[in-house]
Amino acid sequence: MGSSLNKSNSEDENDHHVQDTQYSKSTTSNSPLTLDDDEACDYEAYHDDEHDNTKKANDIQDDFLDRSPPLYNNSKLSSMKSMKLLMDFLISDVHLDKRNILRLLKLIKFLLPEPNTLPTTWKSIMKLFGRTNLSSTTFLCSRCHQLCGKTTFNTKICRNETCLHSKRSLRTNEIVEIVNLDVRSQLKLIVNRNIKILTKNENYFPTCDISNGSFYQTTLSKSKLNTITLVLHTDGAPLVRTTKQSIWPLFASVVEIPPPLREYQNNIILLALWSSKSKPNVNVFLKKTVDEIKFLMAEGTSFFINGMEFNFVIRTQFFISDLPARSLFLQTTYFNGYYACHYCVTKGLWSGSIVVYPYHHNDLKLRSHAEVIAAAKEAEKNSTGKRITSVQGVKGLSCLLYIMAYPQQILLDYMHLVCLGHVQTLIKRWCQLIDKEEVMKMDNMLLKTRVPHNIHVVYNESISAVECWKAKHSRLFVLNIGLPIGITCLPVLNASHWAIYCVAIKLLHAPEPIEDINFAERLINYYCRTISEVYDQSLEYYSLHAHLHLPAQVRLHGGLSFCSAFTFESCIRYIKKQVHGTKHLASQIAYWYDMENIVKNKIFEVPSSTGVNQIDLNNEQLGDYRELVINLIQMNDQQLEQVEFYKRYKHQFTTYHTALYDKRFKCCSFVISYIKDKNYRNVINYANIVVFYKYDNFVELPTEILQRLDGLYPLVELSNDYDIISVEAFRHKCVAIEFQDVFCISEIRVDFEHD
Repeated sequence: MGSSLNKSNSEDENDHHVQDTQYSKSTTSNSPLTLDDDEACDYEAYHDDEHDNTKKANDIQDDFLDRSPPLYNNSKLSSMKSMKLLMDFLISDVHLDKRNILRLLKLIKFLLPEPNTLPTTWKSIMKLFGRTNLSSTTFLCSRCHQLCGKTTFNTKICRNETCLHSKRSLRTNEIVEIVNLDVRSQLKLIVNRNIKILTKNENYFPTCDISNGSFYQTTLSKSKLNTITLVLHTDGAPLVRTTKQSIWPLFASVVEIPPPLREYQNNIILLALWSSKSKPNVNVFLKKTVDEIKFLMAEGTSFFINGMEFNFVIRTQFFISDLPARSLFLQTTYFNGYYACHYCVTKGLWSGSIVVYPYHHNDLKLRSHAEVIAAAKEAEKNSTGKRITSVQGVKGLSCLLYIMAYPQQILLDYMHLVCLGHVQTLIKRWCQLIDKEEVMKMDNMLLKTRVPHNIHVVYNESISAVECWKAKHSRLFVLNIGLPIGITCLPVLNASHWAIYCVAIKLLHAPEPIEDINFAERLINYYCRTISEVYDQSLEYYSLHAHLHLPAQVRLHGGLSFCSAFTFESCIRYIKKQVHGTKHLASQIAYWYDMENIVKNKIFEVPSSTGVNQIDLNNEQLGDYRELVINLIQMNDQQLEQVEFYKRYKHQFTTYHTALYDKRFKCCSFVISYIKDKNYRNVINYANIVVFYKYDNFVELPTEILQRLDGLYPLVELSNDYDIISVEAFRHKCVAIEFQDVFCISEIRVDFEHD
C-alpha cells in the first residue's frame, strides 16, 4: 500500500515474527528522501543488526560433531564447545599472538574448577578438534630463489654458491617465505559448509551472475557430476614497515555458491602465501598450487559428507587482479607499456612523458591462447640474464596459463579500473574546470544523500580530495548519485559525456537483458572515441582503452558486480590483522586461517522471508496513515483483525525498511522500484514504503541515449496516491537524489554487493 513516486513530465510511473505468508507494503508521501541542511545533525547513525544481512551471524547452525567430555564436572559446555567459543573471541576480536593466547588459556585453566579438560598447548588444541596442519612452508633466498638451509643457531642460509648471499646467515628481509595450503581439503570444508545450498534445486543466482555468463554455461560438465568452479585472485599488501615486507595471498571463491554467500569470509579459500621484501616470481610461488589444481581438474575428486559420497568436477572460471598484479603474474608488460592490453594487440604511442592508446590507433585483433604461449616461449628464448625481452607485451610463460585460457579467463577488475581509476581521474579534471562554489555544491549534495542501510558510505572527504575516497565511494558515485550531481554542477559538454559513462557502467554492472550489454558497448566506444575532444589526449591511458573490452568480459562472465576484487581486497585487510612481529608472517596467517576454519564451521542456509519489528495498528507512528491503511485493506476484502504490521521485511539476502523505521536514521532503505503489472514488465514504478503487512531532459545527447538514461535515472516527484503492492513485485531498493524540484531515482540493482 503506498503513495507512488511519479515520473516528472511522464505518465509512467527488535522483536520479529517469522511465518511463510504473503506480505504487502505501503508507502508514504511525506518521508524525507534527502537531508535538509538544518536536519543533517538530527539523524542518528544506523547500526546493522542480525536482520540486515550485513553480518555473518545469520549463518545458522553449528554442525560440528562434538563427542568431547564436559569442560569440568557438571559443566553445561563440552571442552570442544568451550574451546571454540574462546578461540573465536581470541582470533576474531582480540587478535592475540600464539604465545599470549597460551598464557591466557593457562590462566583460565587455573581459574576453572579442578579437574578440567581445557587444553593449553597447540598440539592438544589440534588434537581436541581432530585436525592436523595441512599447510607446508618453504623458505627461499630472496635473490636466487633457491631453498634455504638451517644453521645450528636456527638461522637461514643460502647454499647456492653462485649467489651473493651464499654461506652467510640471511636477514629477515633476505628471505622468501612461501606457504602452500592443501587445495582439496579446503574445498571439502567449503562444500561441507554449503552442502544444503549446493544440493538444493532452487536457483538463488541473479540473472547477471557469473553462473549465467556464456563461459560458464558452455563449459558446464555434460555428466551428472557436481561442479566446483574456482575464481582466483591475488594482490600484494605491505606488512612490516621497517623491513619492507609484503604479503601476497592467492585466494579463491566458488562460483556454485550463490552471492552474497560466495563472498562471506568463511567461503573464501586461501590457497597460497608469499611473504618477502621482493615481489613474487609466479612460477616459484604458484607452481605447487597450480599443479594440484591441474590434477584435480584432470581427475576430479569426491567427498563423503553426512555419510554420502559426492563426486565433483573441478574447473576454473577466471583470474582477477589489479593491472600491476596481472602483469606480474602473467609475465606481461606493465599497464604503462607499449603492449599493455591482454585482450588485443594494440600498441601504445609515446606522448610526452606517457604511453597513450588513442582510439583511432586501436588494433582490436584479439589475442589467442596459442599465440600468447608461443610469444612467451620466444621471449624466454631471447632473454639473457637480467635482460628480459618481450614479444608483443609477453615476457615469459606463466604457470597460470596451464589452468587459465588467455585472454578469456584473465579479467579486468572494475574496482581498480573504474572506481579507483577512471572515476577519480575524471573528478580531478572536473575540479580544474569548475569554480569553488560548484565544488562546494557537489560536496553539499553528497553530504545530504541518504542511501540504504547496507551501503556503508559517508562522504566525509570533499570531492576535491577524491584521492582519499575508497573504492566504495566511487562505486556509489558512478552507479547511483554522480549523474544528477554532475549534470547540476558541470558544463553541459562535460555533463553529457559523464552521463554516457554512467549509463554504460551501470548497464555493465548488472545487465538485465542481453541488449543492455550491446547498448553499453556502443556507449563505451563513443565515450572513448570522444574523450580527447571533451578533455585532451592525456586521458587516453591504457586504463581507458581497457574499458573497450569490458562488454565482451560481461558477456563471458556476467555483470561487473560479480567479477570484482572488492571481496578479496577485504580479505587481505583481514588477514593482515593476524600477523605479529616480523618473522614467519605467512606461516602465522596460514595457522590462524586453519584455526578459524575449525572454530567457524557453521552450515550456511538461505534465510526465509519474514516480517521484522511488528507494530500495532494503534501505534502512534502509524497515526498519519492509520485511516488510509484501514481503507485500503478493506478495499482489498481483507479482515483487519487478521492483519499483522511490520516495520521491516526480509527476503532471502535483502532487507527492506519502511519510512517509519528509518525516520530517525540517516539511512534510507524504504525507496523501492517495482513492477505493478506483470504483463508490462518494462514499466517500472517507484514508491516509498510506509508499512509492511501480512495477511494468513538536462543534457545534450542523442534520443536513443536519452531514452535509456530516463530508464536508469528517472526524474520523479512524490504524489499523494497510495496503493497496496505485493512484495513479489519488488525489483530493487533505490537511491533518491534531490534534483531541482524533483528527485532523480537510481536502482541498487545488486543489493548485496560486498561493502
